[in-house]
Amino acid sequence: MDVLCGQANIISLTLVAKATGSAITSGTVNFHLKALDGTNAGKWYRASDTSWQAAEALAGVATYSDGDGGWELSLPSAVWTRNVAYRIYAKESGSLHIPVGTNLLAKIEDLDVILKAWCAGNWILKSGETDVYQLLDADDGVTAILEMTLSQTTPYRSITVL
Repeated sequence: MDVLCGQANIISLTLVAKATGSAITSGTVNFHLKALDGTNAGKWYRASDTSWQAAEALAGVATYSDGDGGWELSLPSAVWTRNVAYRIYAKESGSLHIPVGTNLLAKIEDLDVILKAWCAGNWILKSGETDVYQLLDADDGVTAILEMTLSQTTPYRSITVL
């Protein structure tokens, strides 16, 4: 499942009781978010102080969202780093649940962000390169969102979305 960088994302998981297989519709459900790679690889996000911890931490207490055991939590934009994989899972506070979780990948809204940046035209020469240009995000003016390599032979231009 993909989440989008630069915005809060609502994550939904469905919890079922071990004993009956019925949907869990009440109680306390905690969500945990672990970075699988990137700067915080192997660490859990802790919502109380927006830090990353080496030990399991609470990303937030979920809200019951529908009649079929669905629970959801909104995680802020600062949590997500582009192209980083995460694992999110839920635990019912009394351990009455069947374990549930899913992998997430933080991405940018590719086409909209790229078109906006392309129109803004904020290109820079990549540091240490002579024929690789980077297109900067139109919103922050710093983050490279794609690279264009120029060549004297075909293909004359190669573009890589970062």
